[in-house]
Amino acid sequence: MKKQFSSVIATLKETVTLVIFFVWLITTAVVSLSGPFGTYEALSLSGRFGYWGAILAVAAVIAIVARVVWRPIIKNDPPWFEDVLVAGTLAIGFGPVAVFFNAKVWGVQEPTLTWPLVSLITFLIGIGSVVLRHFIQHKTLMPPKARSRDRLLDRIGAPEGVRLKRVSSDNHHIVIKTTDNQVYRELMRLRDAVADIDVEPGICVHRSHWVALSQITAVETTDGREHVSMPCGCKLPVGPKYRSNLVEVGKLSA
Repeated sequence: MKKQFSSVIATLKETVTLVIFFVWLITTAVVSLSGPFGTYEALSLSGRFGYWGAILAVAAVIAIVARVVWRPIIKNDPPWFEDVLVAGTLAIGFGPVAVFFNAKVWGVQEPTLTWPLVSLITFLIGIGSVVLRHFIQHKTLMPPKARSRDRLLDRIGAPEGVRLKRVSSDNHHIVIKTTDNQVYRELMRLRDAVADIDVEPGICVHRSHWVALSQITAVETTDGREHVSMPCGCKLPVGPKYRSNLVEVGKLSA
């Protein structure tokens, strides 16, 4: 239960950011000014801002809840798959909510737009919002110059001059080992940690293990299973899916 709660908190911290606020603000401004679905004629500009702001805020809450639910279930799948699932869940959950809300606002029982059509439009808007969010994150997080050390080392507060040796996943946490023989434990996903390794050359040898190339002394086979040997004596399993990574860097023959 404690690990599940920690996972939820970590997902909320990652999801509820200023980027989400800016996406909501930009989307609200666009639809309020354009006034789709008859809102341009029916409401004033301030009314449209209030109406669409509330509608999109509800959509944002549904999307955040969906992300919290889906993340531990598909933690080993690529990020884009999570985005598609969240957009789909939002579309399914938001369609009836929007139709009900419109019926209360317009005072009619048979809305012009059926909820399947609203859900389809919501899905397309959700995908567009994901693209916009990634674009804003890319622009705001892009480093102005070449970095001298990995962002992951900055995240854990490692001393200057140390380098990464290996990063392994442990349930919802990751275990980070550095060249000064320190061990750090951080609440995040392995794929997010790997994304923060932008200086030290390394590869994933298993879905649960990333290792620096400088720390791979050999690739050995024991009882028909391959593993990576490190100077410290550690041995990491090689996943069949990741064997090609070792071949590409010349650590293993094809």
